[in-house]
Amino acid sequence: MKIGVVGAGGVGAYFAAVLARAGNEVHILSTPRHVEPIRTKGLQVTTADGISGFTIHPAGITADAAEIGQCEAVIVASKAGQVRHVMESAAALIGPQTAVLPLQNGVTAVQQIADAVGPGHALGGVCMIISYLVEPGVVHHVGGQPAITLGELDGTATKRVLDLQVALEEARVKTILSPHIQTDIWRKFMLITSYGGVGALSGEPVGRTRSNELSRSLVRDAMAEVAALATAAGAPLGEADIDSMMGQFDAFEPASTASMQRDLAAGRLSEIEEQSGAVVRIAAEYGVQVPIHDTIYRALKLRDGAALVQAS
Repeated sequence: MKIGVVGAGGVGAYFAAVLARAGNEVHILSTPRHVEPIRTKGLQVTTADGISGFTIHPAGITADAAEIGQCEAVIVASKAGQVRHVMESAAALIGPQTAVLPLQNGVTAVQQIADAVGPGHALGGVCMIISYLVEPGVVHHVGGQPAITLGELDGTATKRVLDLQVALEEARVKTILSPHIQTDIWRKFMLITSYGGVGALSGEPVGRTRSNELSRSLVRDAMAEVAALATAAGAPLGEADIDSMMGQFDAFEPASTASMQRDLAAGRLSEIEEQSGAVVRIAAEYGVQVPIHDTIYRALKLRDGAALVQAS
């Protein structure tokens, strides 16, 4: 299968590597700093759970989508707020039937893809993985089996989504085909915005925020706000979904932190606008009260890109 991967960070590089290892024709579209290291040395994946790492050379890597041409499927692994911009630059990858699978932590990617390359291409996607880029071309997977839930937005099992499911399964990615992907996206959004927001606000890892009664209840209450918002937006979530996501929260490694928390701590540009900020903006549209997420957003926005401001 000819697959384009947009983005060569911790998520994009990992899935590009395992899909290429499984025999797919994988092309990476990335910013220039990744091109030469990956073209020269390939993609190196290391793991922390005792599974041997590996190195693989993808079919190609470039900063120019025209060099790749149309793909059967495209995986978008950029930051959530960059989806529209990167998809506009990736337009040459898109054919009439190309499926575009976004793996962002948020609920806005589908619309951004439609705005960039037109309707009918975007699938819904939910990704569970903890991995990060050590340096261009070297990605470290923290452990456990990565998982992707995907589906057509209308729930139909089309050939293109089934083909992509098979490709991911052959790459040893746990893959679930969902007829209710919009609700699945909101469920993951509920998890990541809540534990990530509380973790960023407290400056503590998962093990500390979940073992303290006050911070643990704050995470759960933040989830309840998103569940109410999701229900208002047409993706019903309830107490059983909150219990399920608290179970996911409890299963994380104690030292884990969300990517937004790590970026804010380092003063890098983060996904706060597409996580906490998105909760606040969408809540205003539906008239839903989200005081916890509003506080998280207003308290942390000042740190978004702070290192860049200081450097200038």
